Amino acid sequence: MTTPADVQDVRDPELPGRLLAVERDALVPLLRSRADEDWGLPVAACPGWSVRDVLAHCSAALARVVENRFEKGVFSPESNERDIAERAEWPSVRIVDELERGMTDAGPVIARAGGALDKIALGVGVPPRL
Repeated sequence: MTTPADVQDVRDPELPGRLLAVERDALVPLLRSRADEDWGLPVAACPGWSVRDVLAHCSAALARVVENRFEKGVFSPESNERDIAERAEWPSVRIVDELERGMTDAGPVIARAGGALDKIALGVGVPPRL
């Protein structure tokens, strides 16, 4: 009989990419079907942020992974706010396009990072309620 002590913690490098792909396939069509006013709804899990803010943050985070842009202070509250502000005037379709690209292209980058970026996939995996 196998016990928890016998099971080694083995990282599956492809798991984050698979999680992002499953989420992408479920979330992107939903986002594309929503009315523009839904993007302004508040997100209880992120006080002060709207659906648009959360999605802009997620799309920016994945774009950074894909583009290997990890400057000092990346993913700090200040960096997150800058990413949201940079996308404030974008049409919602552009944010969804960036998010879809990131959810598609970040998997291989995360897999090659040896576990250092796994939490990016899990962090993005908490979609806002629409």
